[in-house]
Amino acid sequence: MELSSLPPVRLNDLRHLAATLSLLAGTDIKVVQEKLGHSSRQITSDTYTSVLPEMMRAEAESVMAVVPATSPSKCALRR
Repeated sequence: MELSSLPPVRLNDLRHLAATLSLLAGTDIKVVQEKLGHSSRQITSDTYTSVLPEMMRAEAESVMAVVPATSPSKCALRR
């Protein structure tokens, strides 16, 4: 008997969803690694970050936020 019109979801699919959402929310990869029981950060990173281009964009934007948009004036440098 079918209880809903949703496609079947395996428990492993839910595990992947939870990890992906955690990373997207900004959870440190070490925390996600430990939650999943992976032996290294690299396994977690290789598995999940490749599916999240949003993470790469957010990281680039955060770096750009700390880089000054303009150079200090020459007068300010002489002081």
